[in-house]
Amino acid sequence: MRREVPLAIVFVTGAMILFEYFLQPLWKDSKIWAQMLQNWGTVVSGFAMGLAAMNLITVNLRRMDPKRNAEWYNPLLLLLGMVAMAGSGLFLGTRSAPWQFLFKNIFQPLGSAMFALMIFFIASAAQRAFRARNLEAIVLLVSGIIVMLGRAPIGELIGMWLPAWADWLVKVPSLAGNRAVMMGAALGMVATAFRALVGIDRAYLGGE
Repeated sequence: MRREVPLAIVFVTGAMILFEYFLQPLWKDSKIWAQMLQNWGTVVSGFAMGLAAMNLITVNLRRMDPKRNAEWYNPLLLLLGMVAMAGSGLFLGTRSAPWQFLFKNIFQPLGSAMFALMIFFIASAAQRAFRARNLEAIVLLVSGIIVMLGRAPIGELIGMWLPAWADWLVKVPSLAGNRAVMMGAALGMVATAFRALVGIDRAYLGGE
């Protein structure tokens, strides 16, 4: 029963949401039931977030031992920020002055700093990808240079053909590749959902 009941719940819920569009002509209340199941999923996700927060607190409390962790202050700062942000939002509201101060002066600047640091990782990845070791790498290198120069102000000084080539590369080959990747990802999602629906993939049962 430990396996059969979760598998039955997954099958019924997935089938209801999947076939809700096709069942509307035959069963008018199918949309209501599908929406109710999605609302239940949202509620369960909320409890999962609570469990994740408790797990985060437990793990970081263990890491706050100065004898075993030289950087014990990092988990302490994490927990203090978490308690301050969550406490001010829950008890004072998201429009209160303390929460707004934390959001605008700590959360947003830290988020901007993280995005600013990503450029260095992107530059490092581009440097490794643009090594002209074969024909594909050479095509990628030349296309990247054309797009970067065509989108920069210096591109128009080199020639009006450069921005036009850059737009063509972005709108034709790049867009076609992105659509192919999205189609592949969509097919992978369908395959994964089908495996979970029919009980082939049982990773959500605890590694079975």
